Amino acid sequence: MPILLAEGDKCNKGFYCKNSTDLMPPQFCPPSLECQATRSNKGTCVSQGVLEPLVCTAGHYCPEGGKQMIPCEKGTFCPVGSYKPWPCQFGAICPAKSQRQIVTLPFGVMIAFDILVGIIVAAGFFISARRKRKRKDYLLANTHKNLEADDDDIELIPKGNHHHHRSDGASSPALFDDELDSNPDFKVFMHYVSRLIKTKNVGLSFDFENLEFEPQKGKKILQGVTGSIKSGSMWAVMGGSGAGKSTFFNVLMGKTRNTGGEIKINGRSKDMTKYKKLIGYVPQDDIVIPELTVRENILHSARVRLPMTWKDKDIQAYVDSLISCIGLSHVQHSLVGDAVRPVVSGGQRKRVSIGMELAAAPMCIFLDEPTSGLDSTSASSIMRLLKAISKLGVTTITIIHQPREQIFVGFDNIMLLGNGSMIYAGPTTETSHYFNTLGFTFPMRENPADVIMDIITGHGQQYTQDAVWMTDSVNKLVDQWGIQSMRMPSLSYHPDARASVMSTTSMSAISTPEQEEFLKETMKKRGASWPAQAYYCCKRSITQQVRTKGSFFFEIGIGALAGGIIGLSAAAANGQLFRGLYQGTFSILSPAVDNQSVPQVGLLGGMAIGLAASAPAVRVFGEEKMIFNREAASGHSSSAYYVGKMLSVLPRMFLSSLHYAVFLGILATPLMAWTDMFLAIFLYFFCVYGLASCVGMVVKREDGPLLAVMASLIIGILGGVAPPLSKVKVWKLEWLWRMSPGVWFTEAFVSQCLVPLDYLYVLEAASKAMGFKLRQFGLDMGMLFLIGCVYRLIAYILLVTVQRKR
Repeated sequence: MPILLAEGDKCNKGFYCKNSTDLMPPQFCPPSLECQATRSNKGTCVSQGVLEPLVCTAGHYCPEGGKQMIPCEKGTFCPVGSYKPWPCQFGAICPAKSQRQIVTLPFGVMIAFDILVGIIVAAGFFISARRKRKRKDYLLANTHKNLEADDDDIELIPKGNHHHHRSDGASSPALFDDELDSNPDFKVFMHYVSRLIKTKNVGLSFDFENLEFEPQKGKKILQGVTGSIKSGSMWAVMGGSGAGKSTFFNVLMGKTRNTGGEIKINGRSKDMTKYKKLIGYVPQDDIVIPELTVRENILHSARVRLPMTWKDKDIQAYVDSLISCIGLSHVQHSLVGDAVRPVVSGGQRKRVSIGMELAAAPMCIFLDEPTSGLDSTSASSIMRLLKAISKLGVTTITIIHQPREQIFVGFDNIMLLGNGSMIYAGPTTETSHYFNTLGFTFPMRENPADVIMDIITGHGQQYTQDAVWMTDSVNKLVDQWGIQSMRMPSLSYHPDARASVMSTTSMSAISTPEQEEFLKETMKKRGASWPAQAYYCCKRSITQQVRTKGSFFFEIGIGALAGGIIGLSAAAANGQLFRGLYQGTFSILSPAVDNQSVPQVGLLGGMAIGLAASAPAVRVFGEEKMIFNREAASGHSSSAYYVGKMLSVLPRMFLSSLHYAVFLGILATPLMAWTDMFLAIFLYFFCVYGLASCVGMVVKREDGPLLAVMASLIIGILGGVAPPLSKVKVWKLEWLWRMSPGVWFTEAFVSQCLVPLDYLYVLEAASKAMGFKLRQFGLDMGMLFLIGCVYRLIAYILLVTVQRKR
């Protein structure tokens, strides 16, 4: 029997009630078997009686009252159940009788951006090729004009007449006068360095007494190390493996806190970390950025660490002269590469690492094995440069293992360590004399550095006839030096050779308050401003991403492919991704509900974005922990570094989101506005990048991409689709799901596709069945942004706290 659906001629919005009147109201007629099968299969069948309402068919709209079914005109579209035509967005394809709009304007925008990116990349390669062909011509007259004193000039540290004293007491002119006179680049570099390290007759000197480091009870790595390193001196630190060289370096630089003894800087007890802007450190490993050129690596260091008062043209000239001095002019526009894919040689990479520190013109520079991997010519060039800057007042301290004789004699002073204690500290020219007094003989035509290494590592028996050195020689050498040090006060004023050895352990002069104030002012001026540091880091990171164009275009391509595949899977629905219960008494006419299509598009979208973005994101954020550590130790703002990296990926995220949204929108044609869809996709990319950065900070480089993909799939699965969020609420675990950006992303997608149809369907029933809340798109977007920011905050904390081995 027919069932009345209304009292009088009342037709719901979106229905066609052609024959009903007040006397013959709309009614439901029992469906035929064929119609019942159609409705149970989410379809719509013809009216089962003359008074049965029919939902307005696709491509038509039925004005209120339901007496007309009018075809949609061109420029509008009409989904199933429309009571008025829906206006198409500007540029959308909407022919007459359209049931969906195909938004094409974003496609045009995407093409325009792709062309722009192509032009930028091509221009970059063109400029790079032009630089390689361009020959640098230094205009010394203009350079010297630019080197006139300015507000931050302070007089040079006087170094007296710089003569090299030989062991026979004779002297010869300074080794590097020829270079200063003949090499214009060397002159330019030295002028710039002298401009930077002028601090009213005070540099950086170190006094240390009874220095100890005991990481755990009973295991002393350093013990009883006492000495003094004067400002502007050039020291080498030698010792066998496990002698404590690296630990001594780290303690002196303030990277490791000593467990005993005292360190004074310029005669005052101070925290060394406060002077990090004035200190350079060249690690043994060549920590450089492989995607940048030789010049770009050095230039970035100079821009970030030189005084903010410097103009960029001065920085450029300074870097050009430095590159020439370290012998890299011919490869300055070549990519550095890495150990797996080298572009420049290992020795050239070492010189890049040294140049990055010299670019900052430090007042003290620590170098760990700076000549390892260098040929004799390159090593001599580096040593000449270090010697020259020490003449200007730069304190130079170098760990050296087994140097060539030419390198060894180039150091003013040498410190020998054994078993964590001091064996000798004094002029290099007096080392052989000191060990001669202990009964050791240096063979003719043999590298004295090799002989010394044999002696201080306990293998010097071949150089002595004294039986006392046949056993436990290292500890005996330590004891002997302790005895000599105790005699220091009585010997420090004697003119003989041994007195000159002992005099090196006398304390440095205490800096005056005026000198300390000048040091403070110098430190304040050193380094670019925070916004400038963030800008340079952002610019550098964008350059890296463009250089790794395979990963860059792969992510964009995968985004477009994923959007296209998901769009194709939903294209058969012709934009009708949801069917629910009709409003009021008309619900009996409802076909089988479809609460899954829209959430599934959201779920698949989230997982696809995770697959496309997580692996590239972890490479962008997580492969430079050692670079960060090196730059942070030199005074680079860690927050500026991270903010710069974060900002650099925004264009990449924008392009990936744009390609994904364009193809999804064209093929799936969901009811939500394209701009809303793009915003949700972009913020989900934002979250995936943040999550991947967290993963990249705590795992090894080779494991990062796989684990980041796994993490992104997990947050995608926690999207409230399978299992449905309604069931999760029964488990009382909604709070856990809500911590995932996948829920907020899917909820936003569901809400914006369903809310426009609230006049036709009972959305409350659909919301309860799915578990998603509707009409809170702003909150969904806000939560996505918040979660992405939280991920980044966690990643930043991990960046500055977690020391990851590589």
